[in-house]
Amino acid sequence: MHEIGFPDKFIQWTMECVQTVSYSILVNGEPTQPFEAARGLRQGDPMSPFLFAIGMEYLSRLLYGLPDVKSFQFHPRCAKLNISHLCFAYDLLLFSRGELTSITALHKSFTEFSLCSGIQENHGRNAVYFGGVSVIEQNQIMQHLGYCFGELPFKYLGVPLATKKISIIQWQPLVDKITS
Repeated sequence: MHEIGFPDKFIQWTMECVQTVSYSILVNGEPTQPFEAARGLRQGDPMSPFLFAIGMEYLSRLLYGLPDVKSFQFHPRCAKLNISHLCFAYDLLLFSRGELTSITALHKSFTEFSLCSGIQENHGRNAVYFGGVSVIEQNQIMQHLGYCFGELPFKYLGVPLATKKISIIQWQPLVDKITS
């Protein structure tokens, strides 16, 4: 919050809310003695979405600086609009040219954000999607990142994403996943 420019008093109030969290559990309809939260705020806490939005603003500002990094190149379809990321709710999509130097620059920005904010990626849900990238380059990237290899098309916020036009046959498995 300091990096974004929030006033010290606001940061102090926010941290007071995060650091003084305690819980009580109902056992047979009776509340237990309150106990301190070991790790502060959790997903589902009323403040969580607001603090997440502040965190994503900080990440966005870091990623907006990527064009100044010589080793970073935008994804070819995103370069015209300088799009390096999209975030919605608790999901984040990162885009770059499919080469190790660009991926490394992008990942370095995310790592800086993660170290500063304490927000970690969910390794179980992370995936890398490739389109028009050589197998050798894909293997280098996957080895560097350690994430899962994702298959296109996939659905994001109900919209199928792919590198090419999606046929009716490709839509069907996506529809089946939603309805089951």
